[in-house]
Amino acid sequence: MLDFSFEIIDETKINIQYKYGSEFFNFNLYYANGEWTLHPFDGILIQNREMCSLIVSELLRNKDFHVMLAKEKIILSQLRTSVNLQSDEPDEWVADRRNADYSTHDDELMDYIGNHSFEDILQLEQEQIEARVQFFQQIIQRMFMEGLGPEDADFIKVQAVIRIYKETYDRLGELNDDYRGDRGRRRW
Repeated sequence: MLDFSFEIIDETKINIQYKYGSEFFNFNLYYANGEWTLHPFDGILIQNREMCSLIVSELLRNKDFHVMLAKEKIILSQLRTSVNLQSDEPDEWVADRRNADYSTHDDELMDYIGNHSFEDILQLEQEQIEARVQFFQQIIQRMFMEGLGPEDADFIKVQAVIRIYKETYDRLGELNDDYRGDRGRRRW
């Protein structure tokens, strides 16, 4: 498996999967308000700014990422990130912030909610789930090619994971279908 993979959803959205250490992290690269923005999609990155900064910094130095940007005519120097990569905060402020309320996080959340409809967020969730289904389907194909099949316990578990993701994808789609009549309204 590659350290970097991506899926172009449409001309304004690209889903990215990047391996850091032994884990894969998901990002969304989207075009809005005349700018391309890289946004972490995993809760662990959103909650841990330092780790997020490390991983985003590594991704921004990844050659495959550079090639993908060039092919999509996205200029690296004009790419924004939804996380602050600068560590220009005084140490005392960082320590105080750990004990403080999360009003900055709340502001970012409110900005995100204000710029995306419920349907947009559900669709983004479905896209992430679809990427996970494809990932596990690759695993099961590899297992099958290595001679493992439905009699193998791990094969059965991977099949179950795929089934769960597909059911979740369908259920999210049903939620999105329920709100189609209210197009244009924000339900936050």
